[in-house]
Amino acid sequence: MEGINEIFAKNLNDLMKRNGENLSELSDRIDVAYSTVSDWQHGKKMPRSGSLQKLADHYKVNISYLTSEHNDDSKLNSTAQTVAAHIDDDTPEEERQQIINFIENLKKARK
Repeated sequence: MEGINEIFAKNLNDLMKRNGENLSELSDRIDVAYSTVSDWQHGKKMPRSGSLQKLADHYKVNISYLTSEHNDDSKLNSTAQTVAAHIDDDTPEEERQQIINFIENLKKARK
């Protein structure tokens, strides 16, 4: 079983890859030292709560998404994210995440 540092690092690397960002770009965009982001990316350290929120805001996910394990089927997650993005703008992020989880669970059940 992976620890929280490894889970977070995996999620961070996945989000960086999906968004076409490298370490330097992310560091600049969230105003955190390059070496600190590198430590997160390699599972050496966990960000403090303020930095977790910066990351969540930057990637438009909630903090629990950053710190929990996900299905490795990126296409499934991408499809669910696309559907959720088309929901009314007034829908809170927490409800969007519930919709994404619902869609993912439906697809898993069909397999």
